[in-house]
Order: sequence, then structure tokens, then C-alpha cells
Amino acid sequence: MNQVNSEKLSYRAEIDGLRALAVISVILYHAQILVFGRDWFEGGYIGVDIFFVISGYLITRLILSDLYVKGSFSLLNFYERRARRILPMLFILIFASIPFAWQKLLPSDFVEYAESILASLFFGSNFFFYFTTTEYGADSSLLKPLLHTWSLGIEEQFYLVFPILAIVVFKYFRNYFLIILVALSLVSLQFAELMEARNSELNFYLPFSRFWELAVGSVLACREFKSKHINQSVAAQALPMVGLCMLLYSVLFFDGESSHPGFLTLIPVVGVALIIGFSSKDELVGKLFGGKVFVWIGLISYSAYLWHFPIFAFSRMGPSDPNNYDKLMWIGLTFVLSSASYLGIERPFRNRRVITRKLFSLSMAVSLMVCLSFVVFAIGSEGYAKRFPSWSLMLSEFDRDNNGLQQNSWGLLRARLDSSPNFKNVEKRILIAGNSHAKDIYNALSQNVDMFEGFDFLRIQKTANFQISCFDEGVSEYADIRNNFYNSEQFKDASTILVSTSWSSVRPCDDRRNDWPISSDFVGLEFLIKKSKEEGKHVALMGQSPRFKVKDSITVTDRVVDELRTSGALNDLDIGSLKARVDGELYKNVIWETSTAVWSELMKIAAIYEVPLYKKDQIVCSHENQVCDGLTGHGSKVFYDGVHYTLDGAKLFGARMAVDDEFRMMLK
Repeated sequence: MNQVNSEKLSYRAEIDGLRALAVISVILYHAQILVFGRDWFEGGYIGVDIFFVISGYLITRLILSDLYVKGSFSLLNFYERRARRILPMLFILIFASIPFAWQKLLPSDFVEYAESILASLFFGSNFFFYFTTTEYGADSSLLKPLLHTWSLGIEEQFYLVFPILAIVVFKYFRNYFLIILVALSLVSLQFAELMEARNSELNFYLPFSRFWELAVGSVLACREFKSKHINQSVAAQALPMVGLCMLLYSVLFFDGESSHPGFLTLIPVVGVALIIGFSSKDELVGKLFGGKVFVWIGLISYSAYLWHFPIFAFSRMGPSDPNNYDKLMWIGLTFVLSSASYLGIERPFRNRRVITRKLFSLSMAVSLMVCLSFVVFAIGSEGYAKRFPSWSLMLSEFDRDNNGLQQNSWGLLRARLDSSPNFKNVEKRILIAGNSHAKDIYNALSQNVDMFEGFDFLRIQKTANFQISCFDEGVSEYADIRNNFYNSEQFKDASTILVSTSWSSVRPCDDRRNDWPISSDFVGLEFLIKKSKEEGKHVALMGQSPRFKVKDSITVTDRVVDELRTSGALNDLDIGSLKARVDGELYKNVIWETSTAVWSELMKIAAIYEVPLYKKDQIVCSHENQVCDGLTGHGSKVFYDGVHYTLDGAKLFGARMAVDDEFRMMLK
């Protein structure tokens, strides 16, 4: 039987120091501290990837040491150690967060919070948040207290599968153990790269997309058992510094648009591997990470990771936007609680002499029962709305961040384009062309697709900067955009082109380009109609959305509620009365001149080309009653700014279009 050098199993302080870098990166990423107008840690999410590599390394090191020395490996002991490491602090976090959730979360969010507790306890958070969160890192996702437990789900799923795989491979294919690990890593990496192009959100949360990162750590552990000693050459001594530079580059220069996880993620993962594989207490990086400060932060890193996100999330639910000083206070509180948790919870529960197996099992069982009881209560009571008086519920609704509502409104479209970018096999395939107003109509119709039997709705572009002026064939600079649209599978397969945009006669094709010539949406529309008809498509037009007078992106709805709140009148209103006040005030703030001028121009074009035209402002406003919807019947915002729909608003307006014979007829 092979013997294991004790040096290979000795404590490595630099690994704890590497954990410190990981948790600091993640905390700064979620804090979103601005320095000189920039968030310098947009790539801090790679801290989780550092954790994954470290976990793969340490777990494989533990498994192989037992297999080589004892010739066997106890799954029971392994899972008990994992449970002692993870569960006590997770339960403490849940118990500590419940009072804040009770105080701050609206009923629907309270139910989702309870469901996320269930998902985290059974290590399925990664899948739960994929289905319930629009986009990781979006402003709205920062308000979900347990979102960060998605990474625990991936690690635990790895722990459930990998030890069994390792035991089987070691027993029957010992000589090929390393080769099999490398092969699985390459397959997982290639899978992640392919999935990133198909569905980036799902790719982020999938365990197999992350398996290669943990497996890289496993390969490093195998290398230790195969080699005699760490290479002491000059090149090897320099490699940890190269690895540190790769990690710092990733933290500072990756952002939300970086393709991740995938081939690009090799930069931080290889950086971690170089540090783990070649650092030691005798070289510079090893001395840095082996220092007392880094080691201590590494020791408390699990508690810090757990504490920081709910602290940040609940603090962000305050009445005003946090500044950098607030965020530094959050970080300080995180490390104070983490130090106390490590000393008072983590260390005692990991020590079997202090907390016996029987006491540990009993305490975990009781904690689980308490959590399950809370989950049943929260879901069964539908968030227990009685916690709030009705006016307080309304205040909470309006205090929600408009930017979060905006992110949600784009999330529905992104999810469809990522998961199913082509039309379904139905008779009426409606391609919606235009800018962010086309997104609004897509959200309205797709959320009510069950009311449109035989229809499917799509929009090609994910961004707001796709203007109808792009179709002006007199502007050569726009040719690539036109050709991409006409050559797309969606255009070729569409039966109807539905045009919805914010109409303008002076605009470049892309609002972000100031070097392109100005064109007109109306000119571009004529070319689009002619080309679509040549291709056998039916074309339908939608008029201008009503535009409201706003200031600094604060909706008229917000202003009305703020005025009522200041005067004290809000306390005496139910949701129905509040809706009537808001809707009436909204009607007074419409800029009707814009809609009238646009309508006149569109009517001329519709008559020339014999295409149907739908007056879009009628789904929002009633001239007869002199109201425009600012709230849904249950008190949710309809607009997140002066013109664009929230998801609730889009669903309301889509339902109206679905029962409007004029609208259905024009879609053919």
C-alpha cells in the first residue's frame, strides 16, 4: 500500500489566506462601492470560483489520504464533517434573518424567502434561484436575502457525487484516476462554454458547468500524491505571483458582460491552481497569504460569506439609497458577526468532543423542524399580509426601487431569448420589431399567450437600442443591422411583423453612437414594410405609448404617493381609492401632443401601404373617464419610469389587447 508523506497532509496557511481573497472579492462585489465614479470590483464574483477550486482540492486531498493510508473511506464520517461545517451556521443565519424578513418583506417576497430557506436546507438553491431570479447581479436580485446560498447548493451537489465517484475510480481504475479527472474537467469546461452561448443564466447555476472548477482542485490534490515535492525551480517560484496577477486581473477587469463560466473563467481558475500548486511558506505569495490577517479572514470566510449578503440585502431595503459609508459599516458588521460566529458556533460544532454526534444530530433535527414549520406557515398564509396595515403595504410597494422593476421587465425577454430563441410550431408567429417599447409589447403578449391560442410572440434584440430608423436603406452605415434582421431565422419564420417603438423623426439607428447620421423612424418604417411584404409577411403597426411628465426618472405614481404620504392622507386610503387618485393624476400628466403628431404620420403610412394601425395609448388611458392606469387592481406599479411597463403593467395591458377584437384582427 502506498504511504502518504505527512508533509502533503500538513496544514497550509496560504490556503486560508486564499480563502480570504475569495471572500473579500465577493463582499466587495456585492457591496458595489463606487470610487471615482466606478465600481472597481465588478469581477469580484470570481471569488466563488476561488472557493470552488479550494473545495475540490481539500476534499480530494482528504479522500485520497484515507484511501492511500487506510485503504478505505467512510462516507458517514465525511458527510458528518460536511454537515458540521455547513449546517450550524446556515441555521443560525436563517434564524437571525427571519425577524428582518418579517419586518421588511412584502407578502409575495416573504413567501419566496420561505421557499428559498427550503431550497438552501436541501441544497437546491442554485436551481431555485435560476427559476425565480431574473439575472444574478441585477439590482432586484440584491434584495433576495438568501440568493448567495446558490453556491452552497453546487458544492453540496459535488460532495454528494464526487466521493462515490472517487472511491469507485480509485478501486477499479486507480492508475487512471488523474486521467479520468482531467477528461471530466475538459468535458465540463466545454459544456459550460457551449451553455454560455445558449442560456447564460442557466449555465451560471448548473453544477456540471462548475464541476471543472472543483475538479481542477481535485487534479492538484492528485498531483501532490503523485509527485515527490513541489518544484523549487526559479520558474516554479514565480508561478504563484503569476497566479495572483491573474486573480487580480479577473477581479478588476471582469464584469457582468464577461462570458462566465466558460473559457474566460480559465484565467482566475488557473490563477488559483498556480497558487495552490506552487506556493509555500518560503515564497512571496505564500508568505503574504500565510500572514495572520489573511489567515484569520480565511478562517472566518464561511461565516463572512453567509452573513454579508442578508446584511446587505435588508440594509438596501431602507428608505434611501446607501452611500459608501453605509456599505463600509455593513462590511464592518459582517466581519464582527463572522468572528463571533466562528468562535462561538463553527469551532464548537466541528469539535466532536464538545458537540457529540448525538447532540449534533438532535440540535440539527430540532432546527430543521423549526425551519420547516416556519416555511409551512409562511407559504400557507401567503406571506401573512396581516403583518402590515393596508396603507403600509402600499408604502412598501412604492418604496421599491424603480430600477429593480426595470431589470425585471427585461428579464422575461432575456429568459425567452436564451432558452427558446426561435418560434414555436404554431400558425401565427408574431415578430415584434422596435426598441424598448417592443420589449414592453412582448412582455404584455407573452404573459397572456394562453389567451392567444395558436400564436407565438418573439423579439430579436435584447437591448433597448434597436430603432426603426435602422431600416432606412439610404444610410449605408446601417446595412449590417438591416441584413442581420432580414437574415435571422426569426424574420424568415415570422408570419407577421408587429412594429412597436417610440416614434421619432430625428434619431440615429443606435442611441449609443454619436458618429452615425441621423435618420427617421418613419422613413425606416416604409422600407421595413416594403421588404416585409416582398417576403410575404403581414405587417401591423402600433401607435405611440402615452408619455408622462417625469423628473429624474421618478414616476408620476411615486410623486402622487409621496404627496399623500407627506400630507398624511395616505393613511385613510384603501388600494382602490389610491388607484383612483393616481390614475386621475396620471391622465393630467400625459404629453398628448406627442401622441397626436405621431398618430397623424402613422396614419398616412398605414393608408399608403394598406397596413393596419392600432392606437396603443387606448390600452393605458381612457379619454371618457379621464384616467390612465398607474396601478393594477392589487396596487402594483404599472410603469417603472415615464413610459415603460413593469411586468405587472405589461400583463394588465396584454390581457386588454387579448380581448380587443380590433387588435386580434390586425395580427391576422
